[in-house]
Amino acid sequence: MKLNRRFVLSSAIGIVAVILLLVVLLSRDNSSTSTNAGGNGSSVTTATTSSSGSETTVNPDGDAAASSTKPFTTPNMPVTVDVSSSEGLSNGSVVNVQGVPKAGSSLFGMEARLCRGGVAITNDIDFRPTMGGLCLVSPLSEGTDSHVTEAGAPPYLSVDLAFKVGTGTETFLTQANMNTTITCDRENPCQLVLKLQYPNGFGFQSVPVTFN
Repeated sequence: MKLNRRFVLSSAIGIVAVILLLVVLLSRDNSSTSTNAGGNGSSVTTATTSSSGSETTVNPDGDAAASSTKPFTTPNMPVTVDVSSSEGLSNGSVVNVQGVPKAGSSLFGMEARLCRGGVAITNDIDFRPTMGGLCLVSPLSEGTDSHVTEAGAPPYLSVDLAFKVGTGTETFLTQANMNTTITCDRENPCQLVLKLQYPNGFGFQSVPVTFN
């Protein structure tokens, strides 16, 4: 009888030991799963908002994708540009522009176009009306300008340009066979986009234009 009791007691102790071992193993598996889930969370795409108010999306590799709506200026241009007032203008107002090369450089010429506001015009395709669909093909009103070109002269130390802005709406067909409409008025600010020619290249500078 005593032998049977000892056997039963030993069996019970063995069962308890097995249960405790299973509990320990399950706890380790749960801890490992939680750690892996936390590690995987770092690859989620996040979004940040820039100071300009446009949204910038950042992917897991850290690359940014955003389209700027601010007026664009080509970085590190060897030219300084001075512009008269371009705010609160009326139909027929003149914007005067002077470009002066920085020391050791030259300014061979300057072009100006009146273009839709709220977009960054950064290259020749954007600048050409029927290619980018962003700049005027023809003047908005009689006696105003859509495109002005001024060539520099030796020793290429300065170029002056006068641009007469207009108000109104223009619709035209692009080379992609799509209609585009540009409006410049009190409710629709535009921009005067300059293309500056200098040694070994050219650059762009945009000037916001508002109307009263």
